[in-house]
Amino acid sequence: MKKRKVITLAIEDSFSSIQRVDDIKTKLESRNYTVELQKIKKPDTSTSKNFTDHIKKQEKFIKHLNQKVLESEVDGAVYSLTHFPTNSPPELILSSITRQDVIRDVLLTSDGSSLTNLPNETIVGLSNHRNAKQLNSIRPELKQEFLLEEPLSQFENWFSNDQKNKALLLPFEDFNTEKFSNHTKTFFVPLKYFVPAPCQGTLSIASLDDTKLSTTLYNLLDNPRSRVEAITERVILSHINSELVPSAGIYATVKGETVHAMVQLFSDSPDKNINTHRDLPIRTYLESATEFAIDLNTMVNEP
Repeated sequence: MKKRKVITLAIEDSFSSIQRVDDIKTKLESRNYTVELQKIKKPDTSTSKNFTDHIKKQEKFIKHLNQKVLESEVDGAVYSLTHFPTNSPPELILSSITRQDVIRDVLLTSDGSSLTNLPNETIVGLSNHRNAKQLNSIRPELKQEFLLEEPLSQFENWFSNDQKNKALLLPFEDFNTEKFSNHTKTFFVPLKYFVPAPCQGTLSIASLDDTKLSTTLYNLLDNPRSRVEAITERVILSHINSELVPSAGIYATVKGETVHAMVQLFSDSPDKNINTHRDLPIRTYLESATEFAIDLNTMVNEP
């Protein structure tokens, strides 16, 4: 019998991360690989002073995972592409990019109220700046509160008391159907007003460049369509004004010979907020995405 090769992957030691890596394990094990997971505990982000502090802790944790790859402690690091640093070491590459079938944001309520019908006294729990800006643009009277815990903890703690006056708005990738749906009603919020974050629902494996393993991971796991969509989103993100990045919604989908890119940007002046889209030729999607971002900056800076 042929000996199975071992691939060691570093991941965050959390319910959501372990759940997302199951598909990777299944595919690799079906090709005669044994997958060993090195589960790394993330620092407690619930003690963060604010959302900016929360993001900094997240970035530090991702750098820690990447360092394990650079020091050859593991073969690859698995995490959401949303967190892949723009200034990553040149030795690292994204050997695999895959996306969920559904990339949307969801609203959870205990009584089935839709976003339009939420009472004005409702407090909405959020996990990111983007959703805060989006919600404020259509329901400014609703109170907001940032939740900096794991999604499962958010749910258990948020709805434990006073369920009637609370709702939860979060990316679908953080939504655990088995745990959440038994106690709440769930709605997909309108894509037009809640454009997903760049690379939302996108899982990546970072590994060392120019190795046999990186080629193996690419060949067995990478989804070409997902790669085009995710890279389009990252290119646009990397070229827009830095002050627009934290709350940006950027969502790309391949449609035939084009990449349909939706972009939602929030400025300090509400009259300069942008919600637009453009079809980019797939043959030149990198250059076209860059041109789109430059045009977006011009629109924001117009007097």
